Amino acid sequence: MAHNPKLNVYILTLNSKKDEFETFRDLFKLKYNSGVTDEDSKVFGKYFQDFLNNIGKDDFRKDDKAKKVLGVAKSVSDETSYSINPMFEQFTIEGVLDGGKYGILREYADIDNKDDKQILDGKKAVLDKFYICLCTPLNSKYGYLLIQSYTEETIQEPLKNFMRQLFLHEDAFYNIIIEPYVPDRFVEKFQKESKVRLFSYTSKVGVSQILREKKIIVKGQAFEVKIELAPIDHTLVPSSDELGEILNVVDRKLFDGHELGSFKKKVYIADKKERKAHYDIEKELSSIKPTIYLEDEGIQVDSVTGLPDFIQIKEFCSKLLIDIKKEFNKKVDIHEF
Repeated sequence: MAHNPKLNVYILTLNSKKDEFETFRDLFKLKYNSGVTDEDSKVFGKYFQDFLNNIGKDDFRKDDKAKKVLGVAKSVSDETSYSINPMFEQFTIEGVLDGGKYGILREYADIDNKDDKQILDGKKAVLDKFYICLCTPLNSKYGYLLIQSYTEETIQEPLKNFMRQLFLHEDAFYNIIIEPYVPDRFVEKFQKESKVRLFSYTSKVGVSQILREKKIIVKGQAFEVKIELAPIDHTLVPSSDELGEILNVVDRKLFDGHELGSFKKKVYIADKKERKAHYDIEKELSSIKPTIYLEDEGIQVDSVTGLPDFIQIKEFCSKLLIDIKKEFNKKVDIHEF
């Protein structure tokens, strides 16, 4: 599972301090001292060089809070070529980053000889490869970030922290807003193919009158109560009207004088491959953001290295980015030109 590749999509929104500055073009011209007559390709080129220099071109970029590093790999055949590239016409930066954890004392061993061990101290990072695609249309305040990671290894937090620094301008822009986004087709597919496996109601309650009447003495005087309901036939889908009706009925049931509707509620859902996720019923069920598993989209994973086919991922993300921009632009009623 550790190298089951997945994709996360984020919408980036510039947070302007002044009305006259709104777009990525405005930000880049201010930040990189571009002239009024500078062509977009020159403006974007300065931005790309700043991105490359700070993402880890020469030395790893360390995120001390996440205890992870980021880095750009040089080409084996060309020392002046890097694994991250600009696509000027699309205002996009894409490619593969090295990234991983550090700060943990580890050992690694030969799987055929468990006594053949070596120590990795806290200054050694355990690296994986991650694909990213960052699109920042110069005429817009909205950008798009696609991050390929794995089910158990990700660089999302250090990369988002880098984005906050990259798109900050002390005089004209606050921290950029980064919000998760899942294209409608993945949401619709998940809601259609997944099944509800369990509801849970959880609350911390004091010792009830029932226990007091029986003179049961306990320490702490409080318990966490958890009530679970599991559909038997596994045919209940998240988008069904029946789900809402069931929840309304159960919410009115009482435990020790309290309606279950006042408890913290979660629903556990499994997709067609029995991969499970849980959602807060009140906050998230109406806007589920399922995980995009790349193997489900035809991306091949090397059986020896465990790495996904990054060429396939690039092609997939390029097509998906077009769909995301059209879909999102329609939702916020903007038109790129």
